[in-house]
Amino acid sequence: MIREIADDATAPAAVRAVYDDIRQVLDTPVVNLVYRRLAGQGNEVLRQSWQLLRPAYRDGRIAQHAAPLALIVQEAATVPTPALPAVLLPELPTVRAVIATYNANNARNLVAFSALLGLTPGRMDWPPLRETTSRTDATTAISIPALPAFATLPDSLQHSIHRLNLFGDTGEEGAPVASLYVHLSHWPDMLAHIELILQPLHEAGMLTRWRIETSDRAASAPLSDLRAPAALRAALEPVLGALVRRTIPKMVPIGTLLSRVLTPHP
Repeated sequence: MIREIADDATAPAAVRAVYDDIRQVLDTPVVNLVYRRLAGQGNEVLRQSWQLLRPAYRDGRIAQHAAPLALIVQEAATVPTPALPAVLLPELPTVRAVIATYNANNARNLVAFSALLGLTPGRMDWPPLRETTSRTDATTAISIPALPAFATLPDSLQHSIHRLNLFGDTGEEGAPVASLYVHLSHWPDMLAHIELILQPLHEAGMLTRWRIETSDRAASAPLSDLRAPAALRAALEPVLGALVRRTIPKMVPIGTLLSRVLTPHP
């Protein structure tokens, strides 16, 4: 199992300082799994990686190339979705706030770490993206609950998350568990509802197509100056490779879709 350091009071002081800076620069309450895994390799790996990426987060270059990734999901308005159970309506604002937080972070982190690892797109000739009137939520001031530790969840919830985690994935062994699903485990009925939404899209191959296109477009961003030195890339690949190639590219479009279909009104 790849070691990570949780974003809580048990983290060493040097790691907490970097985590605090990440939250401040990205304007987010969440320190994502990519950074928690970096910290698990030692503070120097975390510090070096963050210092390479930090200026491009601050000057907006990463965000500039991340924003269009939301446009890949053009079919949201035509996706048949089951009606949201009335029991979930009171929790919907907080659920949407969690999703919006991950959407903002995942797209930026995918662009950033694709550049850091020096990834190249498998395809360059994707058609131009069309602007849509339906965009993802901006992050809000709504407070969101803490990310639970996956290992502490009941078996039934772990099984539910593992099923969701297969949707849109490559199907290879050892898929990293997407933190968004773990965060949404605060609302087990919502996870069940999301499974009903995503399963037919997975079976139709749509989630896989979105993942591939998202990965290619992120790797096409002209950010070669963010590429890590060879020694650092070699250290990062076994730690982050599957996350950047599989998990984040599938979760960017899934999060975009969920932000558009999980609404109080059909």
